Amino acid sequence: MAEIKNIPDEKKSGLDALARNPLWVGLAIGILAAVIQLLLISAGGPEAYGFCVACHTRDVVNIAVNDIAGTKLAVAPLSQNAILPVLTVIGVLIGAWVSARYYEEFRTKTGSAASYLWYLLGGLLFMIFALFMGGCPYRMGLRIGYGDVVAFIGVIAIVIGVLIGIQVATKLAEREG
Repeated sequence: MAEIKNIPDEKKSGLDALARNPLWVGLAIGILAAVIQLLLISAGGPEAYGFCVACHTRDVVNIAVNDIAGTKLAVAPLSQNAILPVLTVIGVLIGAWVSARYYEEFRTKTGSAASYLWYLLGGLLFMIFALFMGGCPYRMGLRIGYGDVVAFIGVIAIVIGVLIGIQVATKLAEREG
């Protein structure tokens, strides 16, 4: 009987193999977030502010409105004279785009005006509810690390919302297909 050998089609580089492993990616992101958090707190920033897309987006918008309209909307003290919020939001977008291009997952979508409106409405509602809870899921993770019960309740609410969203999306897909 002939022996069957499993020969891989292509060799993956060590870094590529690590980048596809959720354990190593999670560890790298966690360590990097902890270092950034340490640097921000030592620079006078509030706790659990190191990486929060909702709060940083709020600060970017508030800074722009304050500059243009001369208002005094609330901005985190660390963000008032820094470009940190702008860099965080832009960094997330650029990082996601680079990663999607590198792994050949980047695809543009076309849709109707209604689908774009629903997407915009969902994003706005997510940001509003994230700010009600005191931050986005990234910041909630940091706040849970500080022992914040409200952040834990917020994460549970997000999980429930995602499960409901999956059910709704499944029903809509079954209806269309």
